[in-house]
Amino acid sequence: MKAYLVSIQIYFRIISFIAPSFAAKKGFKLFQKVRLKNIRQREEAFYQRVKTFEIPNEKENIRAYETGNPNGELVLLVHGWESNAGSMSKLADKLAEEGKRVVLFDLPGHAFYKLEHTNLLECKNAMQKVLNHLNPEGRFSIVSHSFGSAVTAFCVRETNYSIDRLVFLTGPNKVENIFREFQEVIKMGDRAYDRMVAHTEKLLGEPITNISIERNLSLGNYGSLLLIHDKNDKVLPYFNSKEILGGVENASLETYEDVGHYRMLWNEDIIGRTAQYLS
Repeated sequence: MKAYLVSIQIYFRIISFIAPSFAAKKGFKLFQKVRLKNIRQREEAFYQRVKTFEIPNEKENIRAYETGNPNGELVLLVHGWESNAGSMSKLADKLAEEGKRVVLFDLPGHAFYKLEHTNLLECKNAMQKVLNHLNPEGRFSIVSHSFGSAVTAFCVRETNYSIDRLVFLTGPNKVENIFREFQEVIKMGDRAYDRMVAHTEKLLGEPITNISIERNLSLGNYGSLLLIHDKNDKVLPYFNSKEILGGVENASLETYEDVGHYRMLWNEDIIGRTAQYLS
């Protein structure tokens, strides 16, 4: 893995200098690559026991899942980058036991999809199509993890549905920070980076500096937000949730220690607290 990364860094150092536009194109494709698509054993069991349905989508139909009481209060679960709906199965089971109608879906490019590339805009559009398919008449809630929180905030900003409670199990606040981290990891030159950002902003229709969870939520409509974050999170630093807390209304932050970034999805305390908040 280290040798592969070094080779990528050398490659982007060279092409960023020689052909920055080409480097930007290659970098943007790499940025959208979903590398890990493996389904763990405890996640496989989830896929075998839930109702599965598909929702039409341009590139590839969205795979969605339902469990719990069909007439219960709706809760939508949104997984993170390089993960899958099954990663949130422990929470889904808990909410189903409490009589909720629980719906999950695999983000584009993840899990069982043939495609292996996606981005925030495509994921937001997919989530909007899931909501349009469900067409909830009353208020409902959303629980998201990591990148899924960025997707959710983007969707909240643009949807007209009535959202009651949000739970963000971590979340990357500013998209610009993700781009800068990517640039540093692959050692992309500044000219190539600027071109990649310009291409992204053309797709989004606005500067990436405008795309943040706190800003998207401030432009959306929802009841309240609970942020849950491990202060020692090594994947998404804790300051992300602190920034979100300071930039939105009706929000609270609960800090944990040593529950991890991915492990939190299987943590009894986190599951229990989330279910309690939604009830």
